[in-house]
Amino acid sequence: MFLSSVFIFISVAINILFLSGASSEKEVWLVKANSSLTVAGKTNINSFTCLVQTYGRVDTILCERNSGNKEQCQVISILTIPIGNFDCRHRIMTKDLQKTLKSDKYPDMIIDFKSFSRLPSEVSPASIIVGKADIRLAGVSKNFAINFSLNPVDGQNVELIGSKSILFSEFGLKPPSKLGGAIKVKDLLEVEFKLQLKRVM
Repeated sequence: MFLSSVFIFISVAINILFLSGASSEKEVWLVKANSSLTVAGKTNINSFTCLVQTYGRVDTILCERNSGNKEQCQVISILTIPIGNFDCRHRIMTKDLQKTLKSDKYPDMIIDFKSFSRLPSEVSPASIIVGKADIRLAGVSKNFAINFSLNPVDGQNVELIGSKSILFSEFGLKPPSKLGGAIKVKDLLEVEFKLQLKRVM
């Protein structure tokens, strides 16, 4: 635990120094370990939900807005989510999802944030922040715009809740089926992000 805390501190310090250029507006946020991810889908018979209950680690989101662009901030943040952490609350469904996502060859889902439409500190509870990110599954990367709403927790902590519809087929994947095709998972998945953030700069 001590070594982990030291690593996080050093990582944040290095990233803060990286952003210490000429731009006048920059923020650094910790992505806390209790952040979560939910994937919901449907079959031709019922619906299912698969959950990553906790992110289980601490990462950083670094936002920098150039003086010439007041409508967008560049973001440096790569979140790595092990496919093996997904729990569909049904052993067979969990194994099927992991097999479909080729977890043996590509064990992680990668979310590489590129930009936010505003600095997180500027977002009010009634407004939306748009995050652009590359999502990489099964070795295929696609760029998406994700709408986030903000829930303030206290002066330094916020929750960003984002949702995005994605397709298995966008990543070259075939939805799983069972019983000779009698039960088929539909192509569409609804992904919800709950990012628990703490401002450190």
